[in-house]
Amino acid sequence: MKSVFRFIIAINILLGFAINSIADQKRVFSEDEFLALFNGKPKSRVLKYLGEPDIKDMAIKPKGANSVVGSKIRMEKNPKKKKDKIEMWYYKNVVEYAPKKTYLKVELTLINDRIVNVGFFNQ
Repeated sequence: MKSVFRFIIAINILLGFAINSIADQKRVFSEDEFLALFNGKPKSRVLKYLGEPDIKDMAIKPKGANSVVGSKIRMEKNPKKKKDKIEMWYYKNVVEYAPKKTYLKVELTLINDRIVNVGFFNQ
């Protein structure tokens, strides 16, 4: 009787691991599908299809960048102007570029919770 009970417990544990591993897999998109589905769309759509990103970064402007990048222009100091919220989200192995080959990383740049740039990387 004990051996039957142990066997049932072992089967339940194995099935639990199998179901959990299937649930953790992300859908794989082609490049065109991914761009059509996400480019220019709100953050909520990405969360719906892909879930939380593997890596999140906040874009920051280095101190003194205005004096180095681009031509010198007069910067208006307007304290009432709201700063844009810029985020970088990274997903791993969700875009396929050839049969059974996926990009290692996909970078989504969001400004004020809307996707403005998509990049595919293998490094």
